[in-house]
Amino acid sequence: MALVLLHLGISLSVSLFLLMVSSAPLFFKQHPGSLISNLASLDFKKAAEEREYECGAITKFSAIDCDICKLFVNILQLLIKQGSTQEDVVKVSTAICKNFKIEDKRVCESITIEFKDELFGVAERLVLTPNEVCGIILGDTCGTPYDPASMWNVTLPNVPKPPVKPPIPPKEGSPRLRVLHLTDIHLDQKYIQGSNAVCGEPLCCRVDDGPPAPDQDGAGKWGDYRGCDTPYILLDSLFTHLKSIQDQFDYIVFTGDLPPHNVWNQSREDQLGVLHIVAEMFLTHLPGKMVFHALGNHESAPVNSFPPPFITGNQSETWLYSALAVTWDYWLPESTFSTILKGGFYSVRPFPGLKIISLNMNFCNNGNWWLLINTTDPAGQLEWFIYELQESENIGEKVHVIGHIYPGSGSCIKAYSWNYYKIMNRYESTITGQFFGHSHADLFEVMYDDVNFTRPTGVVYIPGSVTTYTDLNPGYRIYEIDGNYTGSSWQVLDFTNYYLNLTETNQSGNPEWKMEYNAKTAYAMNHLYPEDWNDLIYRMKDDDDLFQEFYRHNSKSAVLTPCTGNCKKGLLCDLKTGRSHDPNLCNDL
Repeated sequence: MALVLLHLGISLSVSLFLLMVSSAPLFFKQHPGSLISNLASLDFKKAAEEREYECGAITKFSAIDCDICKLFVNILQLLIKQGSTQEDVVKVSTAICKNFKIEDKRVCESITIEFKDELFGVAERLVLTPNEVCGIILGDTCGTPYDPASMWNVTLPNVPKPPVKPPIPPKEGSPRLRVLHLTDIHLDQKYIQGSNAVCGEPLCCRVDDGPPAPDQDGAGKWGDYRGCDTPYILLDSLFTHLKSIQDQFDYIVFTGDLPPHNVWNQSREDQLGVLHIVAEMFLTHLPGKMVFHALGNHESAPVNSFPPPFITGNQSETWLYSALAVTWDYWLPESTFSTILKGGFYSVRPFPGLKIISLNMNFCNNGNWWLLINTTDPAGQLEWFIYELQESENIGEKVHVIGHIYPGSGSCIKAYSWNYYKIMNRYESTITGQFFGHSHADLFEVMYDDVNFTRPTGVVYIPGSVTTYTDLNPGYRIYEIDGNYTGSSWQVLDFTNYYLNLTETNQSGNPEWKMEYNAKTAYAMNHLYPEDWNDLIYRMKDDDDLFQEFYRHNSKSAVLTPCTGNCKKGLLCDLKTGRSHDPNLCNDL
């Protein structure tokens, strides 16, 4: 179960499982040897080595992970049946964490308390078998997911799909708009210069991490590549810079993740505090700009915890959605409040002819344990999405979709991702832009027709994070899109990425945000339509110099070593995988 905390890396993924394997006293009495023998038989080191990662998120699990998952679910269901209390769980699991030296004392003493309410809330309602649970979380190579809860299908309106017309470039001199895209800020207010950046915990460079080892440099003033998040001074530098160039963009999209990665010890008050700090930065530095937000997986406490609306009371997500409605009120009309309060999603029309739809992609997050109760279209978001798209199609309106977890991500549950893909293909003539985050790295995804999967139908833009977590430079992107006039296509015409060289900045003390690359120039593209991005994938397959340039941009010019062999093949495959858990999309690579 813990293996779905995708952004935490190896140590926390293993630790949370063992922490939650809460062998309460009653369980020990009735099963004196089974737990210890099963734990002893699992090679956690080998499991960690076999995992594959995408910017800190686990994208492929080992067979040992699958065994861990099933063992955990078995034990948890026995504990619930035997009436073990949450206090028993916290006490014994903390001892297990310390005795197995899974994490240090601080993490061990906090993490079970952080997740116990969610864990019990889900476990008390869970009717799936361990095989079904682990099939949903880790994929069908681990177990057979329950059907239809795992592979449900949305119902599309009985309205014929309009004929698809190839995109036509706008006339020379047509109005254009420029859009600033920020994502994954991960502000850490406890970041401190000179602190230990190799602390042995999932997040370092913090005030309580102490001094570095004699052979290690301390955390840099402006940030650090080594498993550390964004210090306030870096974020303030970014917003000061954006204020100085605000004439270069017309409005802003922010695609989620405000809090830091100290997920073993966060509170609702912590998360709301970061929400208000960043909102105030937008209002102070960029008061005249429209800002359209999407909800990240880190905004909740615990991380990834987004219960569907039928979960009420203190375990519901009302505390966060209510805060979002109040905070986003600065930029959104009152008409958006009902769906924000229901599930953290909304639609808005910033210009005649354009609708922006913000999705809560935590309803596809396999780290959201509440989905184990029922994964089928939580909060009815996709049904609502279809309604909004059909409404726009009916009146000839174009749509931009924003969200956090990109639909082809390995952390997006298969059924949700495939249904999103299905919807996008039905409304390919209406959806002219898709803007997501979560990756931390600079990526894109091409989507294809869902008949023979050869005709490109859409592209998902993922610009990379503000945070340096991990081994990345901070960055942002500005798109140029077909502008606000009658008959606009609202297509992305070009974009430019900007970054801060963290090494240079820590040495000079002078932060200089500068252009990294322009898409059309760097990749020799005539246009940025789906077929152009598809063409780029195959050109990079054959032209390694071109691919290596893309790979440098992938880390925002932080990683300069080449990507070859399986690294190259895997990254090219990611660019073709617009729906998750579908390796067949890469057969020709």
